[in-house]
Amino acid sequence: MILQPSDRCRFVLVGTTHSGNLGATARAMKTMAIDGLDLVAPMCEVDAQAHAMAANAEDVLHAAEHYADLKTALANCTLALGLTARPRRDGVPALTPREAASMLMQHAGQSAVLLGRERTGLTNEELACCQRLVHIPANPNYPALNIASAVQIMAYEIFLAAKPELSTTIRPASTEALADQPATGAHLEGLHAQFEAMVTASGYSASQPREVLMRRLRNFVNRARPSVEEVNLLRGVIKRLLP
Repeated sequence: MILQPSDRCRFVLVGTTHSGNLGATARAMKTMAIDGLDLVAPMCEVDAQAHAMAANAEDVLHAAEHYADLKTALANCTLALGLTARPRRDGVPALTPREAASMLMQHAGQSAVLLGRERTGLTNEELACCQRLVHIPANPNYPALNIASAVQIMAYEIFLAAKPELSTTIRPASTEALADQPATGAHLEGLHAQFEAMVTASGYSASQPREVLMRRLRNFVNRARPSVEEVNLLRGVIKRLLP
């Protein structure tokens, strides 16, 4: 295997409703030498249809980790990429799959690629857990990629990025200095909780619903991808400000 789930990238399926998509995803991953699969609150079982669609990738399907919620699944993740049907969200352009794969290869810590439900995708709250968004360009008159197809495209780009000799457009991977290691999902959740407490204590609303305000703060932090030291600094300052 080129990529191992412990040191590179995992695919995370959130709220999958059709079991065949579980198996098809496992097959798409294994063809590109990726075996780290997480299932978050699936609405279906790993049944006979899932096994049939997995073909000879049942090992990936059986080894999948199961989680009740997304925050738990991303607790040790330092880079989460969420696939979205929109090329822009909250004024920020989404990465192409090739740009996302290059970013993953330059990232030294645990990373994840998130895909949402078949009909509705990832919720705003789930996208707010991501440091970057990814959009797969498609026919604007029929942008109907299913989950396994999207996984196959992303896995292919990651495979090429991991083997730069196969593509002249992908640069070799580099590593990040330990001092600049991005904060994990669990560490960021602590910061977001403190932000929420500070908003409550201050009474600040910015004339918008609290949910929107907190999501905008999350997006601001996620785009910055702060390091562990930077998050500790912010949390220390906020702790002093809170009563």
